[in-house]
Amino acid sequence: MSMNKLLMIVVSAVLLAGCAPTADQAQISKTREDYRACINTSEGNPDKLATCQVLLDKLKQEKAHQKFAEQETVRVVDYQRCLTARKTGDGQAYAADCGKIWQEIKSSNAPAPAN
Repeated sequence: MSMNKLLMIVVSAVLLAGCAPTADQAQISKTREDYRACINTSEGNPDKLATCQVLLDKLKQEKAHQKFAEQETVRVVDYQRCLTARKTGDGQAYAADCGKIWQEIKSSNAPAPAN
């Protein structure tokens, strides 16, 4: 899927969610699932991570997910910086750090175990 198509899907989903009279729990859960799917497909790609930020911004508006979204934003920004440093050659020593940050992001977005 091209980057433009992914971005359009994400933006459309966010805009459609904004048209609803109230944000019910099902929509909030859907946004969280959309974010989880976005993260799971973006490892090592700062551009894809940037599209995930749109969903994080939506989650920040929801009291139940505000703390998660704020913490996750910090991790995502740290990961983007790490990838950029590696790409420019300034951060070869950061390879292990990037992996650690990515694991934190993945673990915070792992599906909840079924009961």
